[in-house]
Amino acid sequence: MKEEKAKNLLDYLAGIPDPRSRQGRRYRLSSLLACLILAALNSQNSLRGMWLWAKDHSSLLIQPLFWDTGRIPALDTFWSLLRRLDVEALLQAVNKWLKAGPKAEEVSLDEKMLRGSKREGERALEVLTAMGQKMGKILAQVGVKEGDITEAALKLLEQIPVEGKLVSVDAELMKRPIIKEVVKKGGLSRVNKGESA
Repeated sequence: MKEEKAKNLLDYLAGIPDPRSRQGRRYRLSSLLACLILAALNSQNSLRGMWLWAKDHSSLLIQPLFWDTGRIPALDTFWSLLRRLDVEALLQAVNKWLKAGPKAEEVSLDEKMLRGSKREGERALEVLTAMGQKMGKILAQVGVKEGDITEAALKLLEQIPVEGKLVSVDAELMKRPIIKEVVKKGGLSRVNKGESA
């Protein structure tokens, strides 16, 4: 039996309906979208910033994404595509790619007090963050209401895929309901100090 080849980002993006006419398809839809996603993963948060990042890294991008044209598309090409794109279909494709991502990805749950947020008679603002260690990106975050870290952790775990992933938590998050939820979703848990459960 032939083993099925693992899908990459381009494979997932290829299923998105192309809103362009046949004459306006000089660049593959999946290549254009992958280029923007890679730029976003490298901290670019505007279309112009993503395009400039792509131009700066063209030597790395042309071969895998734009080999047939040999150059990074113009900014207007990206803009024209995005204003007609089915955003819901894009989100679904990216979410499928993230969920099918490397099983060895480690997710860290970390509580932070926002510096400078403490007011007289009130608690400082607390945020619980889930960070993908390999991607180096925040996957999701929630506010901690009235210091209830358990409730915040359970809410955060609802938002992220942890199946087959190692979930590292601070010692204060090593509580039965949280660990139970990680295991129920198919993950493994570990205390950040090195203990495991």
